[in-house]
Amino acid sequence: MAGVAYVYKRLWNPEVVIDANNVLIDKSRQLIHGKSTPTFQVKWHGATQADEELGTAMASDKDGTTTPFQITVVSASASDKRTTAAGMVHSVALIGNSVSSIARYQNGLEIPRTTVEVVAMNGTADVLSTRYYTSVFHAYACEWGTGATHDAEGAITIESPANTTLLTIAATYNESNGGTLHFVDGDMVKVHSVRISPTDALAAGDGATLTITSSGFGHILNDSNIVDNTNFYAYVHYGDKSPRMGDEMVGRKATSAAKMVLSEQLIANTQPIEIDCFIQTQHKHMYPVNVSPTK
Repeated sequence: MAGVAYVYKRLWNPEVVIDANNVLIDKSRQLIHGKSTPTFQVKWHGATQADEELGTAMASDKDGTTTPFQITVVSASASDKRTTAAGMVHSVALIGNSVSSIARYQNGLEIPRTTVEVVAMNGTADVLSTRYYTSVFHAYACEWGTGATHDAEGAITIESPANTTLLTIAATYNESNGGTLHFVDGDMVKVHSVRISPTDALAAGDGATLTITSSGFGHILNDSNIVDNTNFYAYVHYGDKSPRMGDEMVGRKATSAAKMVLSEQLIANTQPIEIDCFIQTQHKHMYPVNVSPTK
């Protein structure tokens, strides 16, 4: 049985924010020890499955590290439109790694930056991103109209090229599918914290495992060492309601192919579980939020 086809992801403290209509209400969060580095939050809750990527896998995990790509955003419903006051979803935010120009990137004049880009919806008409992406791995509704429900009226697809779906925000939801994160060449990446909690009464011995499978770190071809490339976090119910796990003491260095895939695995019986995970990055060059660096 397939689990829920969506997962909550946020990129706090992104290097680049494209938000022409200023609809994002919270772009940055400072960690409790005072740092404000780019940090991914991945939060999922649902009935546990047998080894399933959080939110189910994206339709296509497109690689733009050779030629970055623009993104098309479109809905199956005309009601998902920013210029319709009573419409449903008005804007969608994309999370990925991007550059401002293919030519600058391919000529070594620009490196990818962790990006949140807001796209104003135009119903069933295609809308193009302004940035060019080496990877895109989440989309979420971030502005709504005065319609009766604050969810997507139709399925909103994140495409590249047009009509080739990468991610989907299903109708009646606000978050896309996909439990994968991508990183920029040279990033230092570490799991900051993991929390696994039951959301209902569990029988003793039931629980869940979060598996974070990494590839493309250290050396682009070094993917075979399970000790180094796989993190396991488990919760088995014997009375502890919300154990906090992690964090890694040291980071790992990303190559241009670096990614992490987050998956959940039931222990004993399918049960309602919540997983909340923070993964922190440190870049070689840091810029403040809302600045779009080119070099």
